[in-house]
Amino acid sequence: MVETAVNWALRRGLRKGLAGGSGAWLVIAAVAGAVKMARRPSKGADPVRLNLQPGERYSIVCAEEPKRGR
Repeated sequence: MVETAVNWALRRGLRKGLAGGSGAWLVIAAVAGAVKMARRPSKGADPVRLNLQPGERYSIVCAEEPKRGR
């Protein structure tokens, strides 16, 4: 829900701010872009560490289907 609102504000703000010349909508687009960047996961070290002994196995299972498209 929040991501949809942020995307809408970013698109509308860019359209009306850059193309339409509205300063207020350009500020809204900048804030929405900052929120979108803040919600993106950081590219830090991988938090998952596996210590496997020789002969041990592991499996990765996805509990739900990933979202595709819109």
